This record gives sequence, structure tokens and C-alpha cells, in this order.
Amino acid sequence: MFSRIKNRFCSNPSMYYSMSIAATWAGVGSLIIGTQMAQQHGILPFLIWALGNVAACIVFGIFAPIIPKLREVFHSKTMHLLVGIVCIFQVWVNMNGIQAIFVDTALTGTFGMWLAYVVAIVFIILLVRYGMIRNVLTDHASWFGVYVTILALTILAIIYSQGNMVSLAWGAKNSAVGIEKAILLLPGAFLYPYFFGILDYNEHNKDGIKKINVTRAFTIGGLLFGIYLCFVFLLAFTHFSPALNLVKAFLITLIAVSTISSFLYSIYITFGRTFGIFVNIATVLAWQYVIPLGVMGVWTLMGTVRIFIVIGAILFALVWACYERKKAVAA
Repeated sequence: MFSRIKNRFCSNPSMYYSMSIAATWAGVGSLIIGTQMAQQHGILPFLIWALGNVAACIVFGIFAPIIPKLREVFHSKTMHLLVGIVCIFQVWVNMNGIQAIFVDTALTGTFGMWLAYVVAIVFIILLVRYGMIRNVLTDHASWFGVYVTILALTILAIIYSQGNMVSLAWGAKNSAVGIEKAILLLPGAFLYPYFFGILDYNEHNKDGIKKINVTRAFTIGGLLFGIYLCFVFLLAFTHFSPALNLVKAFLITLIAVSTISSFLYSIYITFGRTFGIFVNIATVLAWQYVIPLGVMGVWTLMGTVRIFIVIGAILFALVWACYERKKAVAA
């Protein structure tokens, strides 16, 4: 079974990459924060936030391969440390999301906490054995599952809420909130070591995977994520019964699974095999201390930090490239 799927990926990897990009970018906050944006701030802030989300992967796919020296900068020891710290925050955000979404269900937040631990531990084990191919293929499968589940949940939630839909304001006066979140999102993909790993893997791999137009894969990945956000928007209008809350909890867990696995893999490739596994285990063990911050608290802290890291890295890469060109001319 795994061998057949792997063979299909080897011969036609483009859609597998795109699905993995969408799955990795989604994160647990995409549904939680998305519905909060629409319900608390209005439709326009949500649309601006959604546009920033879709654009982030596309911007990375266009510029990451062509900005001179950028990959060298992100492969440096200093950036490995900074990006590794952001990856740890990403794991915590998504584990927090799994725990938080079960609080309002019959299973309780304690079940969500232990489920988050199990998910992280299982993927650390899979990571040691299968590496990049495992990450792409599991992301592809889980994201397909997300589409099926969110379609069913949306239909059921609309039926349940019929005649009692949530009224959403247009929210033009709150557009600054959407703009702020969109700005925080745009540089985010540059701090995903897994995305740089896709660029490197596409150009040089020992598994015989066919080379593709990676910019096209990231563009499709961004658009696939946009399709998912259409369902998030519809869900913001609905109410949930206890049973539907449970379905939503498992949907968010499925979304979080892909992101957790990709960031555990990112930590692995950032810090190296041995130390990367140690950091992954330490990240999971330390998670209990950041649970009180909640999803939004950890995400906002991480988003504020990463925008300065990405801007600094791009500026350094451009200055480095200019220096190299002048040096070549002088020689």
C-alpha cells in the first residue's frame, strides 16, 4: 500500500507537494482564529486576513527561489537557531489548539491534552524512520481528510442552524485588525524550514522524485488553502450542537496533525538528526508550561517575532548578494 502511494508520488509529485503545503500552512489557528475574526470583527477583516493567508504561500513560492543568497542565509547557524525557536512555538500553538477545542466537548480538555501528546509522540517516531517522504504523503492524506470532514461539518452545521444563523457585521471600521493580521502572515512562510526543504528536495534528492515547477506547486497550495477558508467562512455563520462540536474538535485535530508533523520535521532538519530529535522531545515535554497562553496568545507572540526575523534575513541576503557582485566586478 505504502509502496504504491510512494510510486505515484515519485512519478507525479506536484499535487502531493501542493496538498502538503496547504496542510502545513493551515495550522490549528486557521479555523479557530478565522471564525473569531469573522464573528468578533466582521466580514471585511476576515476577507483581508484570508487574503493574507492565501498570498503567504504564493509569495514564498515566487520569491524564495529567486532572491539571491536567501537560502544560504536561512541555512546559516544563526538563522537555524532563530527559525528553530519559531518552529517550537508552532508546535505549541497547534498542541494548544487540540487541547482547547476539546474543552467545550463531552471529552473535556484533559482528553485534548493527552491526544496532543499522543499525536506529537507518534510523529516523532515516524519522523525518525521515514523523513521527507513520510511528511509529504501523510500531509496529502490528512488534508484530503480535512476537505471531506469540513464539507460534511459545514452542511450539517448549516442544517442545524437553519433559521438561527449568526449575524455577521461587515466590519469596515475593524479593517485595521484584518490588515495587521495579514501583514503578520505574509512573511510567515519564510520561517517554515519544511518549505525550504521542499525547494532543496525538489532540486536534489536521492529518492528519484521527479523535479517540478515548485513556484506552481506553492501557488496551487495557497489556492487549495483558500478553498478550505471558504468553508471556515461559512462555519462562522453557524451554531454547533454538542455532537457537531465534537466533529469540529476532531476536524481541528486533523488540521493540527499535519502542521505538528511538518514542524517536528522542520526542527529535525534545522538542528540535525540527533540534536533535532532531542529538541523535539524537549518541545513536547515543555508544552505544559505554555498551555495557559492559549492559541491566540502564542500565535500573536510568534507572529510579532517572525516578521522582524524575515525582514532582517531578506535585507541581509540582498546586501550579501550586492557585496558578492561588487567583489566579482572588482576582481
